[in-house]
Amino acid sequence: MYRDNGTQINKTQAQALATSVPVTDPLVKVAEHIYEGVRADGTTYPPRRRKLVFRKDQIIRTSELNAYFPAPTIASISPATGAAAGNTLVTVKGSNFSVGTTVTFGGTAATGVTVVNETTLTCRTPAKAAGAADVAVTNDSATATKTGGFTFTA
Repeated sequence: MYRDNGTQINKTQAQALATSVPVTDPLVKVAEHIYEGVRADGTTYPPRRRKLVFRKDQIIRTSELNAYFPAPTIASISPATGAAAGNTLVTVKGSNFSVGTTVTFGGTAATGVTVVNETTLTCRTPAKAAGAADVAVTNDSATATKTGGFTFTA
């Protein structure tokens, strides 16, 4: 090993010239082929053709894997008001909804969550005290919150 000026250096000197870099995007090894666009039952959700995204034993950055699992968004909630007793059928429009997506109203879980497609889901409100409540939609990547997105009425 040599410096820019041509002088030879040993391992200790080389280590002193190196600086530690925090690992913010670690490498991961893919254990099996990962495809996009086809469920086990053969139907597509979301509707697109099957595509090999990562092959077995491929080394990728964590951010590359995370990019295929985007955070949800909330565009609208309809209706935006309902009875404090709960059980109001609500439609949430947004993006990146998938099987297993959950919804909470003021921190209390909604019931009957049905993902219609990647941009629409329906659910029933829990019973809550009258007033505005934050609506949170969580997929397997993150949570989107609409502050005061639903108002419970007496």
